[in-house]
Amino acid sequence: MDENIVYSKEVIEFTAVANEYCRFLEEASSTDGKNLLAVLQKLLPLLYMKSLYLPDIETKIDEDIEKFVREEDWQAIKNTLTFKIGAANDYLDVNPDKESTEELIYSDIAENLADIYQDIKDFLMVYRIGTVELMNDALRECKESFRIYWGQKLVNTIRSIHFALIDPEKIGEDTSISQNKTDKSDWIITRRQDEFRKENDDDI
Repeated sequence: MDENIVYSKEVIEFTAVANEYCRFLEEASSTDGKNLLAVLQKLLPLLYMKSLYLPDIETKIDEDIEKFVREEDWQAIKNTLTFKIGAANDYLDVNPDKESTEELIYSDIAENLADIYQDIKDFLMVYRIGTVELMNDALRECKESFRIYWGQKLVNTIRSIHFALIDPEKIGEDTSISQNKTDKSDWIITRRQDEFRKENDDDI
């Protein structure tokens, strides 16, 4: 029964949406800022909904789950998004931890998106390994991170994207930020994906 949890309908659907989100961000350099936000306006609510339906599970192994997304990978995603979104990237945020509402708090869309990417990409990479116990614990960690961390970032980002698309004049490439074509060949996640594909090809 426990083994079936990681292959349940709810987990498979979440994994599919999470994979689409990561793929879209990794290919963000090929689209413009307005289309980028328009797609995310549809994709983010779906990701949020699928996260809510993830089952409650217990930890299976007493060890840390491997992380795949390095700081430079995260930075590359963030830089591309910041460049594409332009002046619409910054938004006035609401901090629920502050009792006073007088303090103005600013956040940026690109950083939120990159943070969400990091957590769910790490989950996806472990999930693809195919070891049930690791998949189970990676799923539990991802769900808990959604609950206490990136779920709120996701909601805030939906709100800010909605606002940006009402008046899209500020959306556009920020020429003050240099954007190089993202070379993912050296990413550890890319290398592990290549190894995974090769192993599958050898089994055929």
